[in-house]
Amino acid sequence: MVAPWAVAAQDNYFLEAPKKFEGGLVAGANFTQVDGDTYYGYNKVGLDAGAMVYVHFTEKVGATMELLYAQKGSRGEDIIESQYIGTYVQKYFMNLNYVEVPITFHYIEKGFDVEAGLSFGVLVKSSEWVFSDVPVIIDPVANRFNTFDWEYVFGISRKLYKHYYANARYQYSIVDMRPTSRVPLGFSYSNAGQFNNLFELRILYLF
Repeated sequence: MVAPWAVAAQDNYFLEAPKKFEGGLVAGANFTQVDGDTYYGYNKVGLDAGAMVYVHFTEKVGATMELLYAQKGSRGEDIIESQYIGTYVQKYFMNLNYVEVPITFHYIEKGFDVEAGLSFGVLVKSSEWVFSDVPVIIDPVANRFNTFDWEYVFGISRKLYKHYYANARYQYSIVDMRPTSRVPLGFSYSNAGQFNNLFELRILYLF
């Protein structure tokens, strides 16, 4: 006779045997854009890496907390007709590096782990510049980004092999990460401010 918990464990995404806590490592890439600048597309690729703790409340319900280093920002190009140098490609670069702590709740069904929650980020480094025919002044104080960023988190995971899992996520700023009043002149799309907007593809290793 097979014990009931053993049968239930066969359908559990993360567990081969009942286990309350699991630690893990995370590594992957962020594909990012910034809503509220004048460019479109997830053209900025950055690192997303760190560690996590998974708590299982039941066979199907749990929560995770992560500590991550996350690179975000924006990349843009425009073809410009300049009276000085003729036709050229204007390039825009925004780099935002965060330490962030996502907390998400999970529901496991038929081998898939669906998650939703919030992420709190602290900006640790930023840079912004423009390649243009006319110098664009970006002041580190007047054009500064907010130190903190709160984001919605939605994701789904699937086991690949033994301790390895594939994870895909979407995140979006709840409030602006820079108000319109601090955006460099000519690089603001609306009066709502600027928002981080990103997809993540990651590999999880749980032990």
